[in-house]
Amino acid sequence: APDEYVVITPLLDIFEVHADDVPGLEVQEARLSLFCKGSYTRQKNQLVASLLQNNFTVTSRRYLGYEEDTGYHHYSVDVAKEYELQEE
Repeated sequence: APDEYVVITPLLDIFEVHADDVPGLEVQEARLSLFCKGSYTRQKNQLVASLLQNNFTVTSRRYLGYEEDTGYHHYSVDVAKEYELQEE
């Protein structure tokens, strides 16, 4: 097993509400779960910095605990990103 890995879980896809009731933007949210053996601080900081540099909104960051059965620290980062709707 690797010493660190990330699992991405989609959380939500919503349309922003507009006065004309026609959505122009879609917001997608996801949770990135970082699993690290040993210290997770460097990887967490790199992950968050990369997300912010790529125009993601970080909505939550939290340490979820140490998993004794696997030996991994579990840290989650929730993100959101807006996308313009494209006509097909």
